[in-house]
Amino acid sequence: MSIFFTKESIVLASQSMDRSIALSDVDGEMIHVEVVNSLDWISKLPNDLLLKVLSKLSMEEVLRTSVLSKRWVDVWKETSHLYLDMRRIAKAKILLPEVSHQAARSVTKIIKDHRGHLERCTIYHDSLQCEDGVFESWIQSLVNVKHIKHLKLVNLFDHFEPITGSHVTLDLPPKSFSHPDLISLFLDEYNLETPHAFYSCRSLKDLRLINVSAETEVFNAVLVSCPSLEVLALKISCPKKGFLKIENHNLKFLFLSCLGIKGINVSSPNVDIFSIEYLSCKEENFFTASPMLHSHRNYWAAGQCLAHTSYIISCPQQGEESIGHEVMLSGFNNCMKMLSLMSVSVDLTNAKEVEMLRQVLAAWPVEMGELEIVSKSNNDASKETVQRKSFALASCMITHGTVIRTVTIRPSSSSTTKKSKIKAAIEKLKELPKCHNCFHIRCSDEALVEPSLW
Repeated sequence: MSIFFTKESIVLASQSMDRSIALSDVDGEMIHVEVVNSLDWISKLPNDLLLKVLSKLSMEEVLRTSVLSKRWVDVWKETSHLYLDMRRIAKAKILLPEVSHQAARSVTKIIKDHRGHLERCTIYHDSLQCEDGVFESWIQSLVNVKHIKHLKLVNLFDHFEPITGSHVTLDLPPKSFSHPDLISLFLDEYNLETPHAFYSCRSLKDLRLINVSAETEVFNAVLVSCPSLEVLALKISCPKKGFLKIENHNLKFLFLSCLGIKGINVSSPNVDIFSIEYLSCKEENFFTASPMLHSHRNYWAAGQCLAHTSYIISCPQQGEESIGHEVMLSGFNNCMKMLSLMSVSVDLTNAKEVEMLRQVLAAWPVEMGELEIVSKSNNDASKETVQRKSFALASCMITHGTVIRTVTIRPSSSSTTKKSKIKAAIEKLKELPKCHNCFHIRCSDEALVEPSLW
């Protein structure tokens, strides 16, 4: 049996208890109408179902359910997720000091009153909470008392309103984020002067530092303190140029956008997703030891690294999850929206891997500008099968407009007979209706494609 709820049905059903309602008639006389309805079905549901209902509502709507009846007073306190945006709590676009303090008190009360298993919490705040100790108390309560798993903290820095918003320096006690239950941490718009808060973060698997400023030595110390990372996203700036060192054998997903660094050394042999938005260093100071990543394209041009993503698609073992693939499908790919160049290594004879590629392209926030597909070797599949799969995938991308500029095809055979078949297949691709007039087909063998298509 399936039960469907709307926001309105929750309110109406929960208010449909026995009660007397005062109404005014046409002469202004007050009359009382007895409402008798004991069938408050929603309130009679067990808490686990009520929590599923609440999971479909915004945080503000969840909190408002506490006034519906005695039955609902404490239900919200057992929700597994808290999304606390002080702007929405204060119903203000700009948090002036008095409004900010009042909203901060509301956030403190919500965290204190919550009594269930809290898995995830997101807080949007302003710089005032970092000055009066409130921010530190939130972290202490969420990490060490509530034992939260996923924590996202965002400083509401307004580049156009420097009076009401500014970068803040995190001055937290040592090991603030070291609790073993904390596995995911997201920080946005902060300065770091020391790495102390990150000491002994051995359980942290997902770290995202977005719009964070610190010396390269601080970032290096933070990364050394988090040896179990599988996902690392750095959108950082360094006041003094230095070398950034990323050495982690557990890393699967790596996103870099680094301003002010002199060089970078990546030693993470198991990375299968590597995204670069921007690097301020020169090519000769960029070192990477990730042998799994394959790309025939040189992404360095005129001394700058082009924004791009390299992705090795591989199916996880049964019962396991591909954490990198989950990140690619999540909302974080909005941070990667400028990365319209992608090189994908995929086994085109593996239906699961092809489906994973389709999912990534479907979830991408912008149209893909250029896509390079490198077919992984498969000893069980013939070259003809791989090539047939390659052209089938390319034809689908052309007709659906998945890629707006270029698809690169890399034939796995160089024999004259096979070349003639490949050339005939490319001619068929050229005849397909295209969604984008500027679309081109590229091939690693120039003899197979007319120069006008390059």
